[in-house]
Amino acid sequence: MKQLLKYTAAGLLCAAATALPAGAQELRTSYFQQTSNFRHQMNPALLDSTYTSVLLGNINLGLTGNIGLKNFVYKADPSTGYDLTTFMHPDVSASQFLGELHDKNRADIYLNYNLFSTAFRAFGGTNLVELNLRSNTNISLPKELFSFMKEAGANEHYSITDGGMRTQNYMELALGHSRNLLDDRLRVGAKVKLLFGLAYADMAIKNMDISLNDDYWRIQGDIQAKASLMNTTWEYEEGKEDPTTGRPRLNGIDEVGAGLSGFGLAFDLGASYKVMDGLTVSAGITDLGFINWKNVMQASSAGDYTFDGFDNIYMGGDNTGDNKIGDQFEALGDDLEEVFSLYQDGEGSASQALAATLNVGAEYELPYYRPLRFGFLYTSRICGPYSWHEGMLSANVRPLKWIEATIQGNVSSTGWGWGALLSFYTKRFNFYVGADRFIGKLSKQFIPLNNMNANVNLGITFPL
Repeated sequence: MKQLLKYTAAGLLCAAATALPAGAQELRTSYFQQTSNFRHQMNPALLDSTYTSVLLGNINLGLTGNIGLKNFVYKADPSTGYDLTTFMHPDVSASQFLGELHDKNRADIYLNYNLFSTAFRAFGGTNLVELNLRSNTNISLPKELFSFMKEAGANEHYSITDGGMRTQNYMELALGHSRNLLDDRLRVGAKVKLLFGLAYADMAIKNMDISLNDDYWRIQGDIQAKASLMNTTWEYEEGKEDPTTGRPRLNGIDEVGAGLSGFGLAFDLGASYKVMDGLTVSAGITDLGFINWKNVMQASSAGDYTFDGFDNIYMGGDNTGDNKIGDQFEALGDDLEEVFSLYQDGEGSASQALAATLNVGAEYELPYYRPLRFGFLYTSRICGPYSWHEGMLSANVRPLKWIEATIQGNVSSTGWGWGALLSFYTKRFNFYVGADRFIGKLSKQFIPLNNMNANVNLGITFPL
């Protein structure tokens, strides 16, 4: 199997060139839609209708971030015989490449797939049982790392801090309940969720001090990595031991066995209050919990080691000839594997908190045309270095009982955008499709060229 860090590094630089499933996992555009059956995933108090769904109930896949493929891939000079090249090519100036990056370059890829869900009335309120497959992958890389890669030699010292990548992948069995209080003006809801861990990895670049020493780079690194993937055994490289401690260097996955990687517990809490006729405020917090992972591989690069520099990897390629663009990123990954050398620290267990999400909303219904409502939603994703915030203003209209539409604009930590949602709702059938942010210009490989802010959400439910 290819080396683990090679794929990690190439994935970091390509900013989701591979569609690893991860950011927010709910369709926020649906928060104020009356016909939305799954808005309870943002606030359990909004569980107010009965329905059932199997496999096609809710599918949400998307990206967020402040970078895109165009930040790392450029058109090559036609005289070279190649179409594309990486940012490492000398024809791409350092000022051009670095000028388009941010202090923190982020990419989040996520998936929320509902396998089964049913809501029914009993016990004085509305109850829920659902099973979801969820995945979150977050990447954050400081600009200084790319300065070192592109300008190596222009400066004799680089300091790289506060970067890394983490991914969580798990199944979620949720049990929920909501009910009205205070003459039906107040509605409260809660969920308890049993979590079944499938795979997780967390690589944190705490500090890397890189100094030029004659004809090589001296790296004083503090990088911590943990990973758990079912019953996995790991592969280590012979002849690449830590010169100080003798620890073997991580090479990749040797064998994957069946089984769960961990177990956890989480809670969702929410409330909705009708302040007066036409005005409702609400708040919910989700994913308050953790997963305890077992058979966790632990590795680090604490200490001193050396790096000879980046090889001549930049030339090439079209999609058919030698050294095509994918080969260039693979070669770049080989070099970065040397930069981020990780050595075995043993195996054990580890607990990891989920990324909690806070949603606070206000909805106003026009008194002279009640099918038209306006809403404002503030969302805060609490996830350490991968946290983000967003404000959304929406207009919702339901001119007929069987159709409802929403359009919204939003501003967040990763830029601005707009989205829309259309729902067809009948007595026994509901189909909806929408997006919080629409997909912009894509490459031939369907990778976003600009900011990675796009998602798609669709589903079919059967009202009861």
